[in-house]
Amino acid sequence: MRTRPRNTAVVLVTALLAAAAALTAAAPANAIVGGTALTAGQAPYLVSIGRPSHLCGGTVIGADWILTAAHCVAGTAPAGLRVRAGTLTHASGGVQVGVAEVLPHGSYNPTTIDYDLALLHLAKALPLGSGIATVPLAADGNDPSTGTGKVSGWGATVSGGPLVAAARVVPVPLVGRAKCRTEYGATVITDRMLCAGEDAGGKDACQGDSGGPLVLSGVLVGISSWGRGCGLAGYAGVYARVGALRSWIDTARAGGSPVG
Repeated sequence: MRTRPRNTAVVLVTALLAAAAALTAAAPANAIVGGTALTAGQAPYLVSIGRPSHLCGGTVIGADWILTAAHCVAGTAPAGLRVRAGTLTHASGGVQVGVAEVLPHGSYNPTTIDYDLALLHLAKALPLGSGIATVPLAADGNDPSTGTGKVSGWGATVSGGPLVAAARVVPVPLVGRAKCRTEYGATVITDRMLCAGEDAGGKDACQGDSGGPLVLSGVLVGISSWGRGCGLAGYAGVYARVGALRSWIDTARAGGSPVG
């Protein structure tokens, strides 16, 4: 795996499958590997989530709602979080707002990194239309296995490297779940996960990109979650599958009490 989830903290996890070689931890991802600089307006839904410095990426899905990875924010008090939107740099520019509520998925498992999804309810609405925009969510049940998506963020460009100051983006082909299971193990890749990456490696999300968007044909289909290393040949990046968790997202945003 990225032997860790893809944020900037190291999370140790138990080996998940004896047949899979030393799957010890799901590590947070670094910056985009093999990508190019993001240009203004290219991903107006991308935000930086910090405490207060950059921790993870996130996606604007409503004026006061951000979708990110649960491993980025689970157990974190909302008062310690800040969201910066409308800028290509994670440390300056754009608009910065506080967080009123942190809602990780009720079934999120930090050992298996399953159900790795969380919502942030902002303390103040973002000014949509001023370089900030929402992105449509994948429909309930959506489960793409072909096509090329785009993942963006401020993560490292090599595993273990530093964050980049300006956001980057990289195209990554989707990988079918059956193939991804041959890479990581049949019980490691669940139905709540989506995989994407080049067979030869070289294009991927990395530490610091956790929680960021994987967009396919203008639709948010995945949230950067974990993987083995960054851009390694034979190991796709793993994303929380939005289509598998769409009903939970809708219920949580409606103010209900979603059951994991």
